Amino acid sequence: MVSSRFEELEKRIVELRQCFLPKEFDPTGLYEETVYEHTRAFRVLAHAEFESFIEDRVIEVVDEAVSNWKTDGSISTSLLAIMAYRESVPPMPGSLSEAAAKPDKYPKLEARIDAARTDLHRYVRNQNHGIKEKNLLRLLLPVGIQEAEIDSAWLSATETWATARGDAAHKGAKMQVRPDPQNELKTVNLVLDGFRDLDEQMQSK
Repeated sequence: MVSSRFEELEKRIVELRQCFLPKEFDPTGLYEETVYEHTRAFRVLAHAEFESFIEDRVIEVVDEAVSNWKTDGSISTSLLAIMAYRESVPPMPGSLSEAAAKPDKYPKLEARIDAARTDLHRYVRNQNHGIKEKNLLRLLLPVGIQEAEIDSAWLSATETWATARGDAAHKGAKMQVRPDPQNELKTVNLVLDGFRDLDEQMQSK
């Protein structure tokens, strides 16, 4: 079962398809220049929706994991991953008196977990810029998705498509290959299917 956030994403991709791509595709693959322009717009906007989706879902997962731990002490895979993948960890105190005297230097367990959540929030909202492989790993591993659970073929296809999106967003039309709208839709649906799989996996983390 997918999340409500994924359902929003799926609906949005359908809306973009209806707004920007031809209702029927030409078997010759030849179109007016405006169709290619609209296809580039579809690519850029679909990419933005994918990026927004995965960022929102990562935040949802980490917030739920921390909330459940505070409520009933349950330790989820995502909670373990949040702590395991935190890049900076405060030192441990040498004594109880030292811990009591310097709570900022030696935070308690709850404060450490809150800090790890804050760090991930900050990265997701301020530092992530895309859905290439390096971006996705930096988002997915800290919420408990393991390397073996990520489809490498899908990841490679997403990387290629995200690179093409960068060209569409940052290069003039004369520097780009004309995107075929039918192939573009197929690729976007492939990327969408991969995010569906990840969404379902995150439900259990």
